[in-house]
This record gives sequence, structure tokens and C-alpha cells, in this order.
Amino acid sequence: MMVLLGYLHQKHDLPRYGWRNNGLRYHYTDAQGLLGIIQNGRLWATDIRFLNDPSEGSFLPERLISLMESKPGGINDTEREVIKGLQDALRNPNSNYSSFCTSLSANGDLLSQWRGYGSFGKGYAVGLSLEGLLPHPQVASYYDVIYGDDGLEELAFDLLDLFVSSVNKWKDLMFDEWVFTLSVLAKSFKDPSYSEEQESRLVCSYSGDDNNIFQNEKPLRFRARGSDLIPYIPLSLSLLKDGEVPRLPIKRIVIGPGVDFDRNYISINELLKAHSYDDVVVEKSNIPFRP
Repeated sequence: MMVLLGYLHQKHDLPRYGWRNNGLRYHYTDAQGLLGIIQNGRLWATDIRFLNDPSEGSFLPERLISLMESKPGGINDTEREVIKGLQDALRNPNSNYSSFCTSLSANGDLLSQWRGYGSFGKGYAVGLSLEGLLPHPQVASYYDVIYGDDGLEELAFDLLDLFVSSVNKWKDLMFDEWVFTLSVLAKSFKDPSYSEEQESRLVCSYSGDDNNIFQNEKPLRFRARGSDLIPYIPLSLSLLKDGEVPRLPIKRIVIGPGVDFDRNYISINELLKAHSYDDVVVEKSNIPFRP
């Protein structure tokens, strides 16, 4: 799996890691979320199955298989066998790992983000400088999201050729391994309808079989939303030593257009000061929006 990921990163620049692009990344949240982020030094990573995009995690594999099946000139029997093996493995994955995601945006003052995630304008956008303090690779990965089909045709045909060339030697093992590799890539691909979000994301995994070896970094929790019980992980960005307090690289907070700026500017600065955040810029949204 790691060999294939290395090949895809070298030849196709996949996955695309967020730390390669400068600038803050913003997490939109409500007042309660802002309070928790500053007090606890953690971000909530939500089970990817409960995010708002119903094609989350399936967009990339489905598009790749569709492109493989529509290969110019048609597909031969071996290629058809490979595609069927991938489809079967996707329907019945051999891994019990769940994926969790914290969504961030390159834009800290975006109306659609205020409406969707910032308490309909009555929330906050927390700007993080992640290129200076990367998440530990055993805790989370930091990806820039890719939208749509750009480059997917070349990727699909290249993968199909790789799979066909290996099928005789690795048939009993390769489908589960390759599907797992595709699932890693899939977390950084989304339907183009979401491109306005300019999303980067922190992604981590969790398995009930690993005895929670990262208990201090990734404690599994649950919260209620309507009729759903949503698994989430309060995510720090490092491997914490005993007694160590997690801390996030917060550099800017944008106060939403529906928040009383003058009243909350003072309290936010006092909150930051109380938790030793001394260099955070607190600003007002420039969007004329009345929630």
C-alpha cells in the first residue's frame, strides 16, 4: 500500500498535502465550539459518514471505475476481471478503520461557510497556521481537497494498467490493499459542487482493534444531532506526553457578521489571554449579512 501511495504521489501528485500551500486555514464554528477550541486545544474530527456530502469517500472510487470501464477502445477480459475485483472489494472492505475529518477553509470570511458552518453568521472562523506546526503523521494527515475530474482519466488508466500487470502474481492480496489505498486518496476528493468551500482537511483514522493506542490524542466520543448519534474525536495535533496540555496554532479569529462585535471582541481577547494566546488577531467579518 505504501509503495503504491509513493508512486501515486510521485507521478500524479496525489494526495496533495495542505502544508505545501502557505496561508491560514479557517475552521468555522459557533460560540460553544470556539470556547472548546481555545480551552481544550483540540479540534473535533467528525466521522466522515456523517458529513454533509453524501458522496463523501465514494466520489473518487466511483469515478475511477467509471473511467476504467469507458476506456477508449474498450476493455479486455483481464481488465474486466480487475474492475470487478475492485468493485467487490469496495462493497466489502477488509478494513474496520473509521475515518474522521476536521474541515478547514482557505477563506476566513465566506458567506456560504457562515451560513453552513458558522451558526448562520452568528459564529466564528478560527484561523490556524498549519504549515508551521504540522500534525504528527501518526495522529492525522493534512490534505488539500481536489474537486471534480481534473486528472482522473490519466490516473484511472494508469491504475488499471498497474492492476492488470500485477493481477496474476498478487491476485489474492491486491484488491483489499488497493481499495485501502484508494480510500486514503478518496478523503481528499469531492464533488465539484463543493469547490467554493476551498477546503483543506485534517484526517485521522480509528479502529476498535488497536486498543486505542493513541488514547491521549484520539479519544473516541459521541454527540447527538437530531436523531443521529455522531462519533467524533477531539483531535490534538501532536503525540502528547503525560500531563502535557494540547495547544493549537491559532493566529486569527474572524467574528461572524451576525455577532455583536464590540461586545464580544473584549471577551474573546480576555479568553485568549487567559489561555496564553498572546499573538492572535481578532477581526470583524466584512460581509454585510443580517442573519
